[in-house]
Amino acid sequence: MADTHVRCFRPLSELNLIDNFLFHKMIDDPETGEEFCRILLRTILNREIRHIKITPQKDIYGIDTDMHGIRMDAYLEDIGGSGALDADILPDIYDIEPNLTYEKESIPKRMRFYQGMIDSTNLRKGHTYKNLPNVVIIFILPYDPFGDNRMVYTIQNTIKENSDIDYNDGALKIILYTKGKAGNASKELQDMLKYFESSTTANVTNPDIEFVHHMVDRLKERKEMKLEYMKNCEWDEFNKNIGREEGIVLGREEARQEGIHNLISTCLKYKISCDNILTELISTYSITQEEAQLYINKYSNLS
Repeated sequence: MADTHVRCFRPLSELNLIDNFLFHKMIDDPETGEEFCRILLRTILNREIRHIKITPQKDIYGIDTDMHGIRMDAYLEDIGGSGALDADILPDIYDIEPNLTYEKESIPKRMRFYQGMIDSTNLRKGHTYKNLPNVVIIFILPYDPFGDNRMVYTIQNTIKENSDIDYNDGALKIILYTKGKAGNASKELQDMLKYFESSTTANVTNPDIEFVHHMVDRLKERKEMKLEYMKNCEWDEFNKNIGREEGIVLGREEARQEGIHNLISTCLKYKISCDNILTELISTYSITQEEAQLYINKYSNLS
């Protein structure tokens, strides 16, 4: 059995905005989360964003038990109306995904899958395809996925035979490489991405980043945030150890069942809510909400 006492590799005080935990908490902050999102989108898209609805860590489930779902870091909806925005593409939904995991080969198809899952949940019965909302998917990466040393890679469908023909399917994908040098990224975006990768006072260069940095410092000082980070590290690392160590000794399905059991046990130990346990099971093991609830019912009384 793997040792259940694990430690975070870095203390909360050393986390940067590109780290999933801190980014998620920034988005989720009830006081300043919306302003943070507006600053970030304004810096990336170079236009004003008005009122947005934030859904941090949004889960979109597969259409069947055997189908893969997704968990998005920040799901934002422009509820101010897009008619007054001056842009080639007027997005209604934004998905922002900082990602420290190196997965260069799968990024294009991952973005394609995310778009498909978002689209599948946003066209109501009886509506025509023209009612499908526009979507912008933004990945923030500390590595260059294409090797062209660009800070900004913008992906949008065109007609190959004649790119001058207007073809707007309402989908825009942006990949931001924090260290990129080529291209003409704005100074504001360069500074913001530098701060994302290293969220220190030394990288505060303008009022927007100063606001974000103040928010980062405030979150890191909260006692409940430190405790939640410790809990988050413990069940994340514990389940990784289960997969690495016990998967060798046990069959894959037995190791999976053991991992699910221990995740539920660890969450209950720290009095994590059933809703949060449900979300964690769905995200970690790519199972449906119904399956996750069955596991909670099964293992809650055995923990």
